[in-house]
Amino acid sequence: MKIKEYFMPKSLIYTGTHKDISTKIIHYQYSAESLDITNDFIPLEGRKHYIQVIGLSEIEKILGLKKYYKVNPLILEDVFNVKQRNKLELYDDFLFGAMHVEYLDDGKIKEDYMSILFNEETIISFHETEPVYLAALPPLFEKSEELRNRNADYLFYQLFDIITDNHLDIFDFLAIKTASFEEEILESKKIDQENFYLVRKEILKLKNCVSPVLEELDTILDRKHHLFWQESKPYFEDLTDHLQRLDSQLNQSREEMRHLLDLLINNQSNKMNQIMTTLTLFSAVFIPLSFLAGFFGMNFIHFQVLQYEHAVALFVSICVLLAVAMLFLFKKMKWF
Repeated sequence: MKIKEYFMPKSLIYTGTHKDISTKIIHYQYSAESLDITNDFIPLEGRKHYIQVIGLSEIEKILGLKKYYKVNPLILEDVFNVKQRNKLELYDDFLFGAMHVEYLDDGKIKEDYMSILFNEETIISFHETEPVYLAALPPLFEKSEELRNRNADYLFYQLFDIITDNHLDIFDFLAIKTASFEEEILESKKIDQENFYLVRKEILKLKNCVSPVLEELDTILDRKHHLFWQESKPYFEDLTDHLQRLDSQLNQSREEMRHLLDLLINNQSNKMNQIMTTLTLFSAVFIPLSFLAGFFGMNFIHFQVLQYEHAVALFVSICVLLAVAMLFLFKKMKWF
């Protein structure tokens, strides 16, 4: 690819790494009475629409949606640029969102990217890979009459509610690990630092996923846009309440991790201080002993005390008494 092509305005270039995944389209066309699932963009009259576009490598295939839906080219550019910041942008007749989504899969935290277009009758979500975190959504179309009866904003609420539930599950998963770190630090005064920093990193990543969406969703709902119907207000209030609670818990967990890190550093510092204190005490005890050994080890010709019969025993006794006296003094001064 040439550089001039990359910087061309409104250029549609997929910036992700999943270029081997073929594009798949799942089109839910629903109303109060019926539900049809197709694999194209062609809309049926009198229906509301939810379209999942999975795999962003086949750009021309995805551009087929422009035949049936009015989409701003600048928005499409953001769809294919998966390195976007988390955001929700409200325009006159549609809403666009881009976000990084985290979810648990077999006890591991995984990350995905999703962008979403929402107008009065249609929601289109774009995914790099199969959105396993939205596995609860297809059964809702079949079983939930409320979903099929209500306007498209209720489906928008359901999407974000499912994503928020996934984020809450991750928080609970990380909270258990944080509690185990606290117990380990308090009991053994040490910790697996690699796992500690990985958990701290995941908390920060989850915080970056939640906070921007909460702030911008609050702003959008305050504007009372025609996309959001008054009858759906209680649902979005419940959603923002969950997001606020999660955001507050993440702030608290972030502070806890910071305090645990401080505690860990203090423990290591105290341990080092104890080691240095022990070495200093040994050094202090041996300073006078080294002086005595050096003094009596001098090669003077006339040194009568060295000719004394019990000189060695006397010297050793003096050294022992001196060492014991110094240790007693240090203990009385509470140096150890």
